[in-house]
Amino acid sequence: MRLHILNPSDMPMPPSHDALIINPHCQVTTDYVGHGRNKIVIADDFYQYPEQALQLALELPYTDQFEIVGNFPGVRASVKVDTQPLFAKISELWGTTLCPFFDPQPAVFQGITNKNYRLNIGQRQPHIDQDITAMVYLNPANTCVGGTGLYRHRPTELERVAIAPDQQIRDLADRLELSEEFLNSAEGYENFQNSMVFNPLFANRQNTYINGGNEYWELLKLIEMKPNRLIIFDGRCFHSQYITPDQYTEAFRVNQIVYLSQQTKG
Repeated sequence: MRLHILNPSDMPMPPSHDALIINPHCQVTTDYVGHGRNKIVIADDFYQYPEQALQLALELPYTDQFEIVGNFPGVRASVKVDTQPLFAKISELWGTTLCPFFDPQPAVFQGITNKNYRLNIGQRQPHIDQDITAMVYLNPANTCVGGTGLYRHRPTELERVAIAPDQQIRDLADRLELSEEFLNSAEGYENFQNSMVFNPLFANRQNTYINGGNEYWELLKLIEMKPNRLIIFDGRCFHSQYITPDQYTEAFRVNQIVYLSQQTKG
């Protein structure tokens, strides 16, 4: 599967070996969101040659196989390139050393379209990732809309779920008079999250992303999608694609996705 985001006459120049060279003069801003002051780092004009980065992404073969995309509502592709400079730059911007989950770690790209697509319950509410999430928006300006939303769970007032139960989670479990079994094993903690936070009843009833929120989810911040913009945030914060039904019905939304860990490997 190939992605379509431009008219053939508007296609950028073919990519070169330096398609993913980072702009040393990218414009960096930091924001803090919610009661927990959850950090967001934004780097605009991130790649030195964004047209080549986009072309690299467009030339790849994409798949929607569950083993590759999981519950992501789209398609993914990867290419073997040297990603260490990217990880080093993201670590520098975040302020601590971040490690990839695999070594070597390829560059991963993904695409979403609203054309003839049915979202499942999990895709109609926010989700969390493994640890630190970074992505580079690659669409050109004429197909660059929406963004990424960060959310608060209204019933529990949670803004994130820690990798292991923290004091906030334990206080919540005490208020709900839940058994310690929910927090004493990985399986129990996952069941806690699925029942208390990601309950199917909390999802949008219509075939739409959570976007501006609902009675269960409050939008804290919309990180606007802009061409060649890198965003970094704590993936344990509740987040979702912000895409309205009229967007990306013809063109794909394309970005590079990076999942990193703050935990050093033993």
